Amino acid sequence: MHKIVICSAMMIAPGGALLMVRKKGSPYFQLPGGKIAAGESDLEALVRELREELQFDADDKTFEFLGQHETLAVNEPDTLVEGHIYLIKLSEERCFSAEAELEEVQWITRDNWQNYQLAHLAEEFVIPKWLSGTI
Repeated sequence: MHKIVICSAMMIAPGGALLMVRKKGSPYFQLPGGKIAAGESDLEALVRELREELQFDADDKTFEFLGQHETLAVNEPDTLVEGHIYLIKLSEERCFSAEAELEEVQWITRDNWQNYQLAHLAEEFVIPKWLSGTI
């Protein structure tokens, strides 16, 4: 089985909504972020990915490390994904458009999150933290 390492952002709006993205050709919603390139740190990769996918400029002082989780990748067969997850609490409501390999960007709420097909990393690690109200 192959393994990929990614860095993702759990982006929370002031009202508590969670930002999820869907890549082109995939039915699964996941956190914005992506694979860590050779020689990149987690945060360098995350800043790069957020700029590419969402045109969002952040610096590494914006992020709070939440933890890492390993599970099956949903978009790559026979592959484990190790996700390094960081929290970004936005100070204002933002509207993002899908860029690069993204097809859709969606703010989900505690009332409608079950209406979305979620990647395993989001479903197993992110959603429980978000629903617990501790973030």
